[in-house]
Amino acid sequence: MNEKNQVMISLKNVVKTFDGRLITDDISLDIYRGEIFVVMGCSGSGKSTLLRLMNGSIQPDSGDIYIKGKNIIGMSQNELDELRKSFGMCFQYSALLDSLTVEENILLPLKEHTNMSQDIMNIIARMKLSLVGMGGFENYFPAELSGGMRKRVALARAIALDPEIIFYDEPTSGLDPVVGAATDALIKDLSDKLKITSIVITHNMQSVFKIADRVAMLYDGKLIEVGTPEEIRNSSNEYVRQFISGDSQGPINTASPGTQMDFFKKVF
Repeated sequence: MNEKNQVMISLKNVVKTFDGRLITDDISLDIYRGEIFVVMGCSGSGKSTLLRLMNGSIQPDSGDIYIKGKNIIGMSQNELDELRKSFGMCFQYSALLDSLTVEENILLPLKEHTNMSQDIMNIIARMKLSLVGMGGFENYFPAELSGGMRKRVALARAIALDPEIIFYDEPTSGLDPVVGAATDALIKDLSDKLKITSIVITHNMQSVFKIADRVAMLYDGKLIEVGTPEEIRNSSNEYVRQFISGDSQGPINTASPGTQMDFFKKVF
């Protein structure tokens, strides 16, 4: 079987509610090994919940989630922790520890999950920093770095354990267009070089069409369309068309809670 056709993550009829509100509504989809899979949608559409379901942070009310062929529903905590060693996570605001240097931040997952010597861990940390273009910044503190540089350090930390899957939560949020484009290029470059399966949550339509192999759109907890960037760009679905155009007129109620600001924040 071609590696690109191997299913890395599979969701089967996944339902999740919070306080009686349906957040993900019977979602089924497959994500393939090595692809960059982008999830877009208005605020409150269920994107972040979907990401947390896929990385095992929360459990669905019903349905099944398979990671590398293993159903994570009902897994013991030890089994889930072991599986998570193959995950990397890039948070929206980098989530670096300000009291630690750049190198010390990269060392955190290595110290927690391996028995390597300090010298070997230091070598790995510097290799990962070099891979994201941050070689020479080992002894800087996060407060001394720009937003784009902090994103790169966060990405170096995410790949410290050579993950097979990386989850990105709004990787270009808060960055100017030039730095955002450089971040997109880095995500795509790492995906190509390291054969990582990447799941990206974003509102940035430029990012969607630059980096995605496939795109999913969520609306009101439902998966309303999945396709290649070209298929999404040419979609006949009126919700998809309104979202990618940023038009205030259409079936999406831009005045409803959680959606109005989303449209103002989008970058085209």
